[in-house]
Amino acid sequence: MNRLATLLTTSFLTVVGLVACSSIDSEGTEQEPAITAATGAKWWQPTAEQKLTWYWQLQDDIDISHDVDVYNIDIDTPQKTIDLLKARGIKLICYFSVGTVEAFRPDAGQFSPDIVGETYPGYDDERWLDISNFEKYSSIMLQRIDRCAEKGFDGVEGDNVDAFYQQGVDATGAVQRGTSFGLTQQHSVDYVLWLAEESHKRGLAFGLKNAEAIAYDVVSKVDWIITESCYVYGWCDQARIFVDSNKPVFMAEYVEYLSDLNLACGQARRYGYSAIYRDTGLTAGGIFKACQ
Repeated sequence: MNRLATLLTTSFLTVVGLVACSSIDSEGTEQEPAITAATGAKWWQPTAEQKLTWYWQLQDDIDISHDVDVYNIDIDTPQKTIDLLKARGIKLICYFSVGTVEAFRPDAGQFSPDIVGETYPGYDDERWLDISNFEKYSSIMLQRIDRCAEKGFDGVEGDNVDAFYQQGVDATGAVQRGTSFGLTQQHSVDYVLWLAEESHKRGLAFGLKNAEAIAYDVVSKVDWIITESCYVYGWCDQARIFVDSNKPVFMAEYVEYLSDLNLACGQARRYGYSAIYRDTGLTAGGIFKACQ
């Protein structure tokens, strides 16, 4: 699921077993990974100065032909595909939604009804979660993070942590929160910090997905940000705190809403972002280009 689809559907009412990796400093010196005081676990800490290339695909059989540093793929990607990518030294980000229930997930039936809210706009098989009470379903998310670690991923992309942006209109025409839970930015901050901490305990990096309004609150604890259509919607500058902290910005623009990636590449280069051009379905056969 990408945030862009939600924005369009709501008529624009609101404008990554355990794998360790060392990083490279500005002088080319190999650095030791971070170690958590609680468990001694190590996790991948990519840097902005590495200028990592990346590929993002969430549907269809994964196209493993791309010569990039990082693949962002679904948690349910077959182990054979993961092993083939890992054998090439590619870093792997594990995608799953942390802010919604997707009916097609094997654990979808484990969420109790009282924490499942409104339908995610445009997706009838997906519903918002009450992240203000994430303790009620934390075991499910921990099981997912464990699966990412067991399958050999390097980090986690937890999608849909930006419910505070989402709005809908009730029968009277009044603008209402579109989750039924009245979620706030602080709810998202608390949840993201918990997810990052639990990922790090298991040797996994964790990245922020969109939710640029909370970037300053979580940048010290998460390992990158993924942006969708920040050029189209004019918020790319709000992710610069990550590059300022020497953490990557993985930037995606979509062919359906931007006629030419070159229009965004100038800004991506100035800011030091790793920008790609994809189709909104993030499919195997869709367009894939990267800023040079």
